[in-house]
Amino acid sequence: MGKNAWLSTDVAFAPPLRPVGMAAGRTERTPLVAAAPLHEHAENDEALLAQESAFSAMYGATHGGDPSASLFMPTDDSVPPPTAAPSTYSLLDRVSVMSTMWIGTFLAALDTTMVATVMSQVGSEFAVSNTVAWLGTSYMLTQMACQPLYGRLSDAFGRRAMTLLASSVFFVGTLSCGLSRTFVQLCIARAMAGLGGSGLTSLATMVVSDMTRVQARATWQGLGNVIFAIGAALGGPLGGAVVDAQWGWRWAFLLQVPLCAAHLLFVFAKVRIPSEPGSVRDKVLRIDMGGTLALLCAVAALVAALACGDADGPRLLVSLWLGGAVMCAGVFVWLETRVAAEPLMPTKILARRMPACVSLACGLVSLCQFGVLYHVPLYFIAVQGTSTVQAGAYLVPNAIAASVCSLVSGRLVSRTGSYRTTVLLSGLLTVLGALSMCFWSRGATPAWAYWLTAPWVGAGYGSTLTVTLVALVLSVDPMEAAPASGVTYLFRAVGSILGVSCTHSLFQHSLAWYLRRTPLPAHLVQDMRADMGTLETLTGASRTWAVSAYEKSMHAVFVWLCCVSLAALACLCCVRAQVPPPHRRPT
Repeated sequence: MGKNAWLSTDVAFAPPLRPVGMAAGRTERTPLVAAAPLHEHAENDEALLAQESAFSAMYGATHGGDPSASLFMPTDDSVPPPTAAPSTYSLLDRVSVMSTMWIGTFLAALDTTMVATVMSQVGSEFAVSNTVAWLGTSYMLTQMACQPLYGRLSDAFGRRAMTLLASSVFFVGTLSCGLSRTFVQLCIARAMAGLGGSGLTSLATMVVSDMTRVQARATWQGLGNVIFAIGAALGGPLGGAVVDAQWGWRWAFLLQVPLCAAHLLFVFAKVRIPSEPGSVRDKVLRIDMGGTLALLCAVAALVAALACGDADGPRLLVSLWLGGAVMCAGVFVWLETRVAAEPLMPTKILARRMPACVSLACGLVSLCQFGVLYHVPLYFIAVQGTSTVQAGAYLVPNAIAASVCSLVSGRLVSRTGSYRTTVLLSGLLTVLGALSMCFWSRGATPAWAYWLTAPWVGAGYGSTLTVTLVALVLSVDPMEAAPASGVTYLFRAVGSILGVSCTHSLFQHSLAWYLRRTPLPAHLVQDMRADMGTLETLTGASRTWAVSAYEKSMHAVFVWLCCVSLAALACLCCVRAQVPPPHRRPT
């Protein structure tokens, strides 16, 4: 297969990634853009990599990653090219198809911040405030499990078929969320929505690569990033407005249903991308189903252990869940090292410093971002006493800063050729953002200070994921770029899940500890842990004590997130400029 055939795959980083002319002794200041063209269709591959990674970083990390765009890079010349090259599509075709796919992008982004805003309302209605984190984790668990599947299945059955499947499942899941009458039903519906949501995000990225030349791909993906940012920015205020209007949290899901239906109809009418040739059986068998299932079980067992701890469950039950998590993790490692032909997480990649540090840093930064995303609205509702729409509005700067800094950092790296400095600055932004939240104080912090400090974690998050991906890909053999970036996406997904579950567990344990040290009666303490709405019924000194306990508990969360961000910065300090090894094509 010639070099140009690589550009037609659904791989974001398809062209050879080693800068031309980089010899031993070059530093990170060596420009990423080669002086001479790498091939006839891509003069600035590394510059495009920096720009494309901006989109993939935000897109992937926020929604569990897009391993299909990296893990499934062809590794030999026997893989045939797609049946249709990008040049065969007209501008009208691209606009109509990508507009359709971006409806799904908008929905996925809107859903994330909207759910984060209405979580407190859901917890109060079902009296499950101490376990309401399952509303987010149930979605992310199934999303993480299905991300690796969509790439392979869409290769086998076509982009259109799998997009229709993903859109249909997301439609049913979202509608079921709006019709749920118990918290268990709601979590099951969210898990179903996660099955579809993973396809909405990953398939849109693949379609961009299918339909565009490498020179224009960054522009089209940048437009998708704008759509994503708009959805993420609108989700929080819209969810808050629904709650404040007394419509009920269910309408936060029901309002998405018409958009889901429109997306499904447009995909059916507009998307016509042929599947790649080859045996369907062979393509399906390449999926690491065993590893995916083992990883899902391991993370789910860990989250269940944290949830049992939140509910002050029996230590034996917590121990059993933790033991199950360890056992499933062991099975996962065994499958990845001994059984899987194309493992979900190649363990040999993590044996090296750069991939290990980058992957761990990305996971920790994602943990920090999602901890902020799901707890900032709670802080303003419970501690500051703001309306739900105001609490959701504080997520807007974070979403915008994450997208903007992702694009800016990628562009900066592509122009300067320096990623080391940008990596450290990104880590510092995350630390400063988490640290500034530790000093938020009810009645003492002015409103402008909240707006000033709210975006920093998001800015560090978007920038870190982008620049570390560039640094990682440029530091490994081109044939290892796909599995290495796939590992980082996996760590991002796990970090996102733990960012919701771990922070919520810490918050609940801290809240129980502080409430029990107030003069409040024991039954009232239990009521407030189960239903945050109980706080609104308190007056006088009782309310002061309760609000103070909530504030101290949130500060405990922010301090812990600050420690996590410092650990991420320590990992980023280990990122060094390295000379990529020689490009070796497989035999």
